[in-house]
Amino acid sequence: MSTRTVVFRTYLVDDSRAEYYAAAEQLFKTAAAMPGFVAAKTFAAADGEELTVVEFESDEALNAWRRHAEHLAAQKFSGRFFADYRITVYGDPLRDYGIKEKEPYRK
Repeated sequence: MSTRTVVFRTYLVDDSRAEYYAAAEQLFKTAAAMPGFVAAKTFAAADGEELTVVEFESDEALNAWRRHAEHLAAQKFSGRFFADYRITVYGDPLRDYGIKEKEPYRK
């Protein structure tokens, strides 16, 4: 399996937060319904940076998300939401282990 992990680091424009979070919630629902989607979580840092980690089962699943009409439409408005962002895509992990090897990781 060739899993893909997307790390989306953002700094939001302050006066667009409510609109961004509403749009992001809808996008997460759309992504979660797509074949090959594994999980997504967002974390916030004290300096205002937000980090979203999204996992897909394969390149095909990730590319289907990248080409999804709703996702493409949302990208057109990214300038109004983000003061800065960086997207990094990672491939297969070198190691993947935890305490409960026989059970799925809690999501």
